[in-house]
Amino acid sequence: MLTPRIFVGDAQPMPCAGEAFPLPAAAARHVAQVLRMRRGDALALFAGTAGEYTATITRIDRHGVVVQVERFVEVERESARPLTLVQATIAADMMDLVVRKAVELGVSAIVPVQAARSQGLAPERASRRVLHWRQIAVAACEQCGRNRVPSVAPVTAWPEWLAGVGDAEAPIAILDHEAAHSLASVAATSALRTLVVGPEGGFTRDEMGAALGRGAIPAHLGPRVLRAETAALAALAIVGASG
Repeated sequence: MLTPRIFVGDAQPMPCAGEAFPLPAAAARHVAQVLRMRRGDALALFAGTAGEYTATITRIDRHGVVVQVERFVEVERESARPLTLVQATIAADMMDLVVRKAVELGVSAIVPVQAARSQGLAPERASRRVLHWRQIAVAACEQCGRNRVPSVAPVTAWPEWLAGVGDAEAPIAILDHEAAHSLASVAATSALRTLVVGPEGGFTRDEMGAALGRGAIPAHLGPRVLRAETAALAALAIVGASG
């Protein structure tokens, strides 16, 4: 069985090799109530930066969970190409899926944007969703072995995000099923650092035109029209495979 991995990035103080370390309350509940671990079980701790700690549970009871930190392991599992996913917000369960799988596929950052065809999100609800997506990102890192937790930006209006794109930034690819070139060919011939995926129904003509006016490169995924969540994950896999 794989050793369970626990995120402790919010802990103060941080783990230290050779010392006892009480898990933060949320992590302790997860270990005790969800994973149902026991004294003597091994786990790995990570704090959102490079490397992780091996540890063993020495106490687990109603007061919390304490582990003995054994050593720090310098391991890096990040992709060779840092990639930001700019995803127009879609239905809640599908957006959750995109965040979870995008983290597994190696994105370094996720930027949710509100496009004309996105489902509306009031500011208060948008803030709650972002917190939820950040928790999903942590859980995905625990599952897939990443130690660096990708950032999830606040929800931004599409025109606002586009206005902040600098002319000197690395190439941006935007999915467009009518594009002349495939994403695979674009990724192979340019140093893509940002991938843009539209909402259900796609970007409007005006939104797409604005993106192209800012230098975005249109790219397709083949002859079929994919659902937004399928397109995002397929695109990330293609770019990741291109190195």
